[in-house]
Amino acid sequence: MLKRPSSRRRSAPSEVAINLVPMLDALVTLIGFLLFSMSFLALVTIETPIPQISEADVQKKITEKPLQLTVTLRDKETEIWSPFQRIKSQTIPHNSEGLPDTAAIHAAMIEIKREFTAENKVVFVPAASTSYDILVAVMDSLRVLEPTDPAIFKTNEQTGIDEPLKALFTEVVFGNLLGEG
Repeated sequence: MLKRPSSRRRSAPSEVAINLVPMLDALVTLIGFLLFSMSFLALVTIETPIPQISEADVQKKITEKPLQLTVTLRDKETEIWSPFQRIKSQTIPHNSEGLPDTAAIHAAMIEIKREFTAENKVVFVPAASTSYDILVAVMDSLRVLEPTDPAIFKTNEQTGIDEPLKALFTEVVFGNLLGEG
């Protein structure tokens, strides 16, 4: 005997409503978290013109030897020289206490600055045994232009007016990183 078909199949399909509110709450929370945890990068540009170099300037720099002013501090003397012989080499003996004569070094640097007003770099080559205090004293004599020193003037290229310099050689580069005994 045949059985009667199930009544479940005959019933009309019912619609199931999905509650999306918890899903949207999680999504909004996730978006807020991602925005707050993101690091923003600020890009700043500075517009500068490209320097125009003429062929004459390039040829002048190639043919002209640099000053490369060098101050070598040894145990008993200080030598001021240029590897390209742009200045006459000077040897300044240390004073009676065995310390560098910073006043004589400073005076020599003033004379060199008068001749080479555009130069700002000096190579400083101290002996490895030189103490920190002596290094600072010699570096100050290379860099600082005292108010009692004679005035040194440099012509401003933009205005054409002679302006007094406020410092000697401001860029001090150490020449011997390993040191000499």
